[in-house]
Amino acid sequence: MEYPEIEELYSVDDQFLIGADLLVKPVTSPEQTTTQITFPAKDNWYDVDSMTAIATKMSTKETKSLTVTVESDIDKIPVYQRGGSIIARKLRLRRSTQMMTDDPYTLYVALDNDQKASGIIYMDDENTFDHERKDYYAVANISVDMNGVIQCQVDGNDEWIASQPSSARMIERIVIMGLALAPSNMYADSRPLDFDYSAERGVLVIRKPELSALSTWKISLA
Repeated sequence: MEYPEIEELYSVDDQFLIGADLLVKPVTSPEQTTTQITFPAKDNWYDVDSMTAIATKMSTKETKSLTVTVESDIDKIPVYQRGGSIIARKLRLRRSTQMMTDDPYTLYVALDNDQKASGIIYMDDENTFDHERKDYYAVANISVDMNGVIQCQVDGNDEWIASQPSSARMIERIVIMGLALAPSNMYADSRPLDFDYSAERGVLVIRKPELSALSTWKISLA
């Protein structure tokens, strides 16, 4: 459904996509330590655990997929995030999803070969059907452009957004994978931010940006 132009993928039945952005290859054999994964080669992909690039853009007219052998034992289910996507995750370990409602987000940004990415966060009260009856919901549209600008624009019901506490839907961390160069400075609007950069992996981590997914903001990497 996502890559209908790649005929080599038609017969692949032991891996799947969650949505458009997560590629999963489950462990299917006993005592398995490695496995082969066929990636759509027009996109680059990142291991969600190590956050390092696995496959880069290598497609040609003849080859539109790339098969790679990766580690896959009892402790490792291979999962990869598509370059160009942004996925929000809640990382607190809770006993139920209801207890996670007010937990902060970590944004996992997987840059494509043009150093861009985009994604959304859908938000409602996670308890009632008010998102259907009253349109009480909001959508954060988050993007990264090739100039290193991260932006959040919010659409939704203004009444519901205004009723949320100021501490609601906070972003506690932004992880950017595939960043070619380390920034020298970083600002949320005009406020400086702390960050760490791994040149070896090309991974940038912005810690405690103190931003909400329910508000409009911009981070500039300089």
